[in-house]
Amino acid sequence: MYLSKLKLENFRNYENQELNLINGINLFLGDNAQGKTNIIEAIYICAFGKSYRTLKDNELIMFGKEYCRINLDYIKNDNNFNTSFFIDILNRKQIKNNEIKIKKIADYVGEIPIVIFSPESLDVVKGAPSKRRNFIDMICCQLSKSYIIYHQEYMKCLKIKNSILKNDYIDENYIEVLHEKMSKYIKNIVEYRKKIVELLNKYSKTIQKKLTDEKEEIEILYNTDFLNMDEQEIKKYLDEHLYIDKLRKSSIKGIQRDDLEIYINQKEVSKFGSQGQKRTALLTLKLANFELLKELKEETPILLLDDIMSELDSKRINFLLRYIENYQSIITTTEDTFVKDISNIKIYKVSNGRLEN
Repeated sequence: MYLSKLKLENFRNYENQELNLINGINLFLGDNAQGKTNIIEAIYICAFGKSYRTLKDNELIMFGKEYCRINLDYIKNDNNFNTSFFIDILNRKQIKNNEIKIKKIADYVGEIPIVIFSPESLDVVKGAPSKRRNFIDMICCQLSKSYIIYHQEYMKCLKIKNSILKNDYIDENYIEVLHEKMSKYIKNIVEYRKKIVELLNKYSKTIQKKLTDEKEEIEILYNTDFLNMDEQEIKKYLDEHLYIDKLRKSSIKGIQRDDLEIYINQKEVSKFGSQGQKRTALLTLKLANFELLKELKEETPILLLDDIMSELDSKRINFLLRYIENYQSIITTTEDTFVKDISNIKIYKVSNGRLEN
């Protein structure tokens, strides 16, 4: 699949902009704060129904306007499709796919598979565990509607449980009922995360060796308390830790504590890796993410690369460009010296919310 046309109306600093995309490298060139990242954000919104840059949808609306709208045309299996996103200043939101209103986001996420890579993505390697959970959850959600539903329901139960734990009187019977529900969700979430991490490992090992001339071997480990447990064992485990939950007034056990441990040559990258190794590990993970989605969805994901060339040296840039030259990508950058030998490319110059090519 590939994206063919993007239209923005009152979105961020774009009042009215339409652009045709090629099935190759689409490079958006310009100084900082001109609107390059807004293009990436608009595509991300059409894929996930929400922004990755703000929690408030009405912040997407251009200052002084009443609403914003994004339209994205794409080709899949030689058929034309369209996704549209609308939000107004009263926070009334509507997402449509082929003019059909999307009622449940779980029924839509994964329709446009994407892999996003930005300077902030380095937190996947060197940041808090939540960043790595977000990374794995983003993959899982694009592959499984059930995963989205299980995750949403688990987080609802967790929110209720944490609310109860903050009270002076704690209804332990009600919490144990919550634990019973949560056990089912945990089992399914853990099993799917485990499957995805195993596939990430498979692709990462091959990519890392190519990227480092076989000098480095990467290993990704899924760290969870619930591996290979059935629902009854999970519930018992949660119940046994309730007394600590009560003391701390918060849930200390659950899939919200899971983590990925990333090793290069048997050393944990977040603690012992050099800056170069961290960047290499991230590049490996993102390309493994790409290959995994391509295999399981049987279609090519869209690569969104936001200002990452400033984070990579020439060797990694050349490796990345060779890897993606036959796929569609959206790249933002402040300079274009690295694309001299690329043929399948279209360059857009971005200046204060306006595009030229």
